[in-house]
Amino acid sequence: LMASKGSFNRLIVLLCLLTAVASAFLDNVTTMLLVAPVTIDMCDILQVDPRPYLIAEVLLSNIGGTATLIGDPPNLIIGSSIADIGFVDFIVNILPAIFLFCIPAALALVLWIYRYYLTSSSMKVLDTQILKKTYPIYDQPRLMIAGTVTFFVIILFFLHPVHHKDTAWIALIGALITIAFTNPHDVQDALRNHVEWDTLLFFAGLFVLVEVCAALGLLSFIGEALAGYIAKQDEDSQLAIAITLIMWVSAITSAFLDNIPYTATMIPVIQILSSSVDTLPLPTLAWSLSFGACLGGNGTLLGASANIVTAGISTNKEIGRASCRERV
Repeated sequence: LMASKGSFNRLIVLLCLLTAVASAFLDNVTTMLLVAPVTIDMCDILQVDPRPYLIAEVLLSNIGGTATLIGDPPNLIIGSSIADIGFVDFIVNILPAIFLFCIPAALALVLWIYRYYLTSSSMKVLDTQILKKTYPIYDQPRLMIAGTVTFFVIILFFLHPVHHKDTAWIALIGALITIAFTNPHDVQDALRNHVEWDTLLFFAGLFVLVEVCAALGLLSFIGEALAGYIAKQDEDSQLAIAITLIMWVSAITSAFLDNIPYTATMIPVIQILSSSVDTLPLPTLAWSLSFGACLGGNGTLLGASANIVTAGISTNKEIGRASCRERV
């Protein structure tokens, strides 16, 4: 907020860059769990509507998460399912395209869409000392405990190619350790008031519905139709057609169905396609699937987990947001 120097344009760019970089090395859901509440509180201080900032951050979180193996769940599925693809392969093949093209293009689009909102008013002058007194770190020892646990959880995320443990278990164990050592006498309050239960239940229901679609053959039908069409094309154009179709079909499908089960369904399809057609290297098909599934999640609220998490946080912050709009 201080680095924005009174410019809403600079503020939204800084928030988006922070979100994109953090999403690449944490993951987009974790990043939005951290960034969204802070953004809403900051907009409350500035007396502006937080929705443009939250939408921009979600877009950049999904884009930034595409850059690395641990940045987005579809990438984790691809990396764990294909032996030839590891953490460094994502850095070499996907990260440059994300940071050199996708992120600048997304920032330009955000600034253009919200140009009137960002320039129609001036940022109120903020006293740094008052802000520091209003929002202090009020419990240093517990902050050190929580920060240390978070640090080791992130390190274990990075070491996923080594230990191959599900990141969900790592995060859950880290959360339990944090609660046990920072709030041991009131665990019930922490679980009741500080866990996004409505969002978790929504995810559970969504995954059941998508799995039903998979069990009924919808996702397999899409994949098999795609493979059959590509195999019929001329050999010289098969790779280009395969890249285009996999990317766009994945993007459109992931916009309406969660990209996690879709990616899991498409992995066997691209493996069969690569083994049956000599002109289609498996890593190239995997990159196409990663770009389509991760970036396509920006299409709708249901497309990516980060979108739903942010919507849930916004709902829980409705009182602060409503008061903010009233002041505006």
